[in-house]
Amino acid sequence: MGNDVRVERREDGVYLVAEPNASLSVPSVVFLLKTENIPDYDGDAVASFVNGHGAKSVKVAERAEGQETDKAAEIDVQIGTDKLTADIWIEPPFGNAPWPTEEDVVRKLQEKGVIHGLLQDAIRDLLKKRDSRQWIRIAQGTPAVDGVDSEVEYKIAFGSSKPKEVEDGQNVDFRDTSSVTSILKNQLLATRTPATEGREGMNVLGAPIRAKNGRERTIPSGSGVRISETGNELYADIDGHLVLKNGKLNVLPIFQVDEDLDFSVGNIEFVGAVLVRGSVREGFSIVSSGDVEVNGVVEGAKIQSGGNILIHGGIRGMSKAHISAEGDVSAGFIDQANVRAKKNLNVKNAVLHSDVGAHGSVIVVGGSKAQIAGGKVQAGSEVICLNLGSEMGTRTEVTVGVLPEYVERRKELLAALDADEVNHKKIETNIQYLKKLEATGQLDETKRGILISLMKANFQLQSKLKTEQSEFQELEDIIEKSKTQGAVRVKGICYPGVTLSIRGLTYIVREEQKFCAFVYDGGEIKVKPYDY
Repeated sequence: MGNDVRVERREDGVYLVAEPNASLSVPSVVFLLKTENIPDYDGDAVASFVNGHGAKSVKVAERAEGQETDKAAEIDVQIGTDKLTADIWIEPPFGNAPWPTEEDVVRKLQEKGVIHGLLQDAIRDLLKKRDSRQWIRIAQGTPAVDGVDSEVEYKIAFGSSKPKEVEDGQNVDFRDTSSVTSILKNQLLATRTPATEGREGMNVLGAPIRAKNGRERTIPSGSGVRISETGNELYADIDGHLVLKNGKLNVLPIFQVDEDLDFSVGNIEFVGAVLVRGSVREGFSIVSSGDVEVNGVVEGAKIQSGGNILIHGGIRGMSKAHISAEGDVSAGFIDQANVRAKKNLNVKNAVLHSDVGAHGSVIVVGGSKAQIAGGKVQAGSEVICLNLGSEMGTRTEVTVGVLPEYVERRKELLAALDADEVNHKKIETNIQYLKKLEATGQLDETKRGILISLMKANFQLQSKLKTEQSEFQELEDIIEKSKTQGAVRVKGICYPGVTLSIRGLTYIVREEQKFCAFVYDGGEIKVKPYDY
């Protein structure tokens, strides 16, 4: 029966007490009573206790003081299945037998093999309060602590934009949904938290409990990136487009669209070169700090490049296309588009009804349909083409030499310089006045604050003037240089209806000219041979 049933001697008599779900029988309970030296028990009470399955304690005899003998306390130890805990049960002493001491409890624990994690305060408290007949936690092992796995945290979000809401507030423009993730050199891409080692534990029997070390993850390094000296940070090594491939981060210098640039890709804004193997559809845009190459046609789209633009198929502008480059622009043809190149514009076939310009040369040769007809053409140095104008007398304007945008910018700079010079003199006058007051001790705190603000504004204005003067001088040099150059060369036919402006002079072509060059000579525009 073990500890399932016990005898308790209380002031009013002897009771039988059972643990929940105890296995009871009359013979076993009678055996227990005789063992406890209680011969005069009430048989009916014993039967009632057994039939009630020990649900309640039952008085089975009166206390017979003369028959009772001293009985030492009993200590039982229960070890948890995981061996991380140990509890004790004290059956209190009877008669004059003493309560166990702290040493008795520790000795009993040691007999059961419990040597680690003893809760000394719990033992002392138990003996002080004389808690009995309940399980008390008396030892607690040290559980093992597994290490933490290494973690990689991405510091960037893939895809750089979301659909743009249009003015009606009900629709969105999915052209603004970009699949490009632009990355700058030295940008932090990912960090890694190193794995930690596990800490070994020990059970109450003194046996070690092994711990697992955390798993180490490698930082996802691909091409175009670099790992820090600590091995825990990943940086971009170049400007480019971020790609996650085979679980590794790569920064690629070229963003490539394998088919057409349409809703499946969205608008592109990128810090490197862009290659579109198909066409760029109407309404979409590309903004790139590097070169842009399009194998197909650009349809009513916008392309802005910090380098060169090469469009193999050509530009079908539909009066919507705007193409600009800091370098050269090259195209198969241009139709109804606005095109600007900071260097040269090269077109293989026709330039029709467009507004095009280049700070260098505009060259339209190489194809059987190489022709400029309709619209405006501006060039800083010269225009070279196969045919200029058309048999129908289409109005075509060609300007060579000083570009109108330079003249306009020069005018803006002159106005800004004049205004800033006036403000600068006013500020200088006020500063000198306040400094005289300061020298004579007449400058209060309010005026001192004004003086500090004026000095700060004066410094900023001086910096602005210096920048404006530098840009003005650059423009002056460009304009002066352009006065010594400028020609329009037509290898085939120049048709009537073409208006030419060279170095500020205008010339209207009234008769068909062949293999000719229009040049500035002696204060007027003259027609010379093509190779003049």
